[in-house]
Amino acid sequence: MSLRLRVALFTAAGASVLLVVGSLAVLAAVRSDQIASVDTLLTGQYQVLAQPAATAARLNRPRLEKLAFELLLAPPVIRVWEGDELLLEQGAEDLAELPAAGAGYSTLQGGGARYRVFSDTVEARLALGSSVDVEVAISLVDMDDIYDRLRSRLRRLVVLGVGLFGVAGWLSAAAALAPLERLRRTTEQVAVTTDLGTRVGGDPGPTEVKKLASSFDAMLERLEGADRSRQEALESARIFAAAAAHELRTPLTSLGANLEILSAHPDVGDREALMTDLVAEHRRLVELLEALRLLSRGDLTGPEAFEDLDLGDLVEQLVAGARRRFPEAEVSLGGPSGPVPVRGWGEGLRMSVDNLIVNAIRHGKSADGIARVLVAVTPADGGTDVVVSDRGPGIPVGDRQKVLERFVRGNTGAGPGSGLGLALVAQQARIHGGSLTIGDAAGGGAAVTLSLP
Repeated sequence: MSLRLRVALFTAAGASVLLVVGSLAVLAAVRSDQIASVDTLLTGQYQVLAQPAATAARLNRPRLEKLAFELLLAPPVIRVWEGDELLLEQGAEDLAELPAAGAGYSTLQGGGARYRVFSDTVEARLALGSSVDVEVAISLVDMDDIYDRLRSRLRRLVVLGVGLFGVAGWLSAAAALAPLERLRRTTEQVAVTTDLGTRVGGDPGPTEVKKLASSFDAMLERLEGADRSRQEALESARIFAAAAAHELRTPLTSLGANLEILSAHPDVGDREALMTDLVAEHRRLVELLEALRLLSRGDLTGPEAFEDLDLGDLVEQLVAGARRRFPEAEVSLGGPSGPVPVRGWGEGLRMSVDNLIVNAIRHGKSADGIARVLVAVTPADGGTDVVVSDRGPGIPVGDRQKVLERFVRGNTGAGPGSGLGLALVAQQARIHGGSLTIGDAAGGGAAVTLSLP
């Protein structure tokens, strides 16, 4: 059942209830007024006829009775009782078989007609000590006929009103649901064309429909953003896979060539050099695979992996580790001492700072061939900065944004590395809600700053 039909049916049902209740109230009021008018008329007739009727009934004087009744313009309906004995009956043929009515007002049904009756006890004159019950009645035939005609008209009015209200509800529902129909057509268009850029906003209509349209537009906007992110992710994954395959091909090819030489010529003269080359290529391959693993894991890491950390202690451990791994380099720790609390992903932050240090050692060597690296943890506005600076040639301004991309090397790209180090750090900066910037060191060289909130 359509919503429009439901609105029309509910409107008709509500109208029928109101019209029926109103009609019943009108009928009840009319009936009450009719009974009140008849009771007033009965009281007047009783005052005129009660005494003469009682006297005529006790004295059994029909002529007196006739004279008394002729005083009225219309023949009255009267019954006189003494106990259960009917003494006098005038114009009450329809009530002949009915027993005496009780004192006061009552309604009797006799011979297919209804009568309104007033009864009371009267002392008959000329017959002292003799009391009788006198009933004066008025036929309700005319009143019932009026009542029935009114009820019939109201019944037709209810039927007509329900029909009119149903039609009005149908037409009103069409106007009220027009914005919903436009919304339906829009959703259908989106389903057919898959165009998530379609919007419904600005469509006039009731407040509820406007809110629904606004929610629908917000949903489409989120879906469009999600679809855009998905497309970007797919494109990034495609480029990433192609670049990863290219980067893996070089060390694997070199490994394969060296292994073939060793296999074909066991007594080759430069065996030691080949073994050294194999170890280097193996290390490069392992580093590349580890970087790829961290990149893919970083894409799936959210705030649920965060924990409270001491960044100062973490950096201190990494500096000590770098000194052991690169004894030829000069790696120093600067900045204020003491705990530096941050909230983040421990593995990601450890990898980020370590990559910055290793990158500075490899590509930031001074003219004398020695890498001098300073790692400082300093407070900043609303967070903490980890600054890794060197005394090397630095990074040209034109390359500073490119080297943050995956598999992109700077002007020193001939050295070891996969081009993923700074890309990994930039990814972690985004995950932690921070940033990664490249600048110039105070004494020359590059200064890379990882800003964390």
